[in-house]
Amino acid sequence: MVGCFGIAPRSAPNSSKTRRKVEPPEYPLWLLKRAFHYGHRAVNDAIRSFGVTPTQMGALNRLVQEPGLSGAELARRLLVTPQAAQLAIAALEERGLVERRADANHGRIVRTYLTDEGRQVVRDCMVPALQAEDEFLSVLTTDERDTLVDLLRRLAKQ
Repeated sequence: MVGCFGIAPRSAPNSSKTRRKVEPPEYPLWLLKRAFHYGHRAVNDAIRSFGVTPTQMGALNRLVQEPGLSGAELARRLLVTPQAAQLAIAALEERGLVERRADANHGRIVRTYLTDEGRQVVRDCMVPALQAEDEFLSVLTTDERDTLVDLLRRLAKQ
């Protein structure tokens, strides 16, 4: 088992002739990272045929909720770097899913808006993405899912 950042914990030398396997502790952050990885991959597999990545889908989804976000605002909402947000926006713009317009009140800010085609991709992707999430979480009961959401919300508020 590896620790939070993929580092295996060092074990103390065992002087006993008979070595028994000692189970390493479960590191919560490493388990969260692994769970996120597998869930992210499930969603990616579900929406790949639509030609968008989970980050791009997140950007499209956020622009449905908050049209006209700047790249920096979008990065903060998606919890990605500004560079990653700009790459996602550029790829979406190239496909005609978003358009960028200069902010009327601030010359250095560029706002991003969904196109009709972008809204259609969101509609097309949501069902398979949510089905993939549901399938990924199917190992949990409804009560366990509710508990998981509650625990994650509490951790996310720190």
